[in-house]
Amino acid sequence: MSIWDDLTAEERVILTNAIEEAWLNGVIGDYLGHAEQDGTVWMFSTDSDAIRPLIPRFAAIVKDMIDKDLIELIPSARYHDWPNIPHMTNAEIDAALANSKTWLPSEEAGPIMLITTDHADRELGR
Repeated sequence: MSIWDDLTAEERVILTNAIEEAWLNGVIGDYLGHAEQDGTVWMFSTDSDAIRPLIPRFAAIVKDMIDKDLIELIPSARYHDWPNIPHMTNAEIDAALANSKTWLPSEEAGPIMLITTDHADRELGR
């Protein structure tokens, strides 16, 4: 049995984005996305009106996955100093997850990046 077998659809999208070291502001858009060009291209949703109501649900799932030591969040300001990245405090995580700007797509890179933890990497065989 693999780690993927126990995950919900939302958790799979979150973990996939963490593996890709993607921005949190694309996660819900990825979840709401759709295939085009006979399934060869995945298009993320940029519909803020569709994303906004899902923020509380995804925030709770991300927090739970952090508590399960599967993913971490990194503020983009710290991304460029990868070896010295301090862990976000619970208060910083809660504030980031509660901020709608964290979740809504923009033309710029998102403020928060998802990454997998060492524990998740072991579970994934990475």
